[in-house]
Amino acid sequence: MLLFNLSVKSRSGVMYQGQVASITSFNKKGKFDVLPQHANFISLIQRSLVIRDNKGEVSEIKVSNGLMRVKEDRVEVYIGIEGSAGLKDVLKV
Repeated sequence: MLLFNLSVKSRSGVMYQGQVASITSFNKKGKFDVLPQHANFISLIQRSLVIRDNKGEVSEIKVSNGLMRVKEDRVEVYIGIEGSAGLKDVLKV
């Protein structure tokens, strides 16, 4: 089974860290999935983040707003990012 690393962080700390099989979330265009070997991209996310771990167990994190960055089989999700100052910190611009 192919896996990738997922890190979910909020202002209060790390909410999830580990290897997963897939994640599902929503952006302005609708529902989308991220699987191992996914193309690199960045998206603002909303509603929820559904995580399928390496054992097939599913968990869900509610998201009012967040940022997802996929790069080389690593996914970083930052929950509660508001305003351009917060995005600059996350993206290290």
